[in-house]
Amino acid sequence: MIFNRPERILLVAPNIFSIQLLDKNKQIKHITSVERVFPAIFEMSPNIIVFDYDYLNKDMEKILRRIRTNTYYNKIKICCFKSSPDRRIDSFLEVLGVNHVIYKAELQNPTKTVINHVKSIFDSAVTDLLVTATF
Repeated sequence: MIFNRPERILLVAPNIFSIQLLDKNKQIKHITSVERVFPAIFEMSPNIIVFDYDYLNKDMEKILRRIRTNTYYNKIKICCFKSSPDRRIDSFLEVLGVNHVIYKAELQNPTKTVINHVKSIFDSAVTDLLVTATF
């Protein structure tokens, strides 16, 4: 029998989601403050961290370097949500240890490839929750 442990996701973004829906869910923790990133990682031990790049762009490099140099955080997947692609910034984020980049422009007109990419990052329960939380 295969046992799939539910993913724990830390979402670092402004208050753009329905907070009531996210507060009731134990899989996703939403924080808006840069100072709460590392205490939240320690409290919940997330499998994935989703950063809103447009919200945190000036602090992003410092946060990513701290995460990737600490062996305690080594197995955490990092995902960035950006408004649009930028080859220079995207390659820099990849060097800093970002596993996945999701673009807002792609999600507004999703193709089958984009949907499969998002589903490969998150399990289906989390994907469904994020979709319902954005409305």
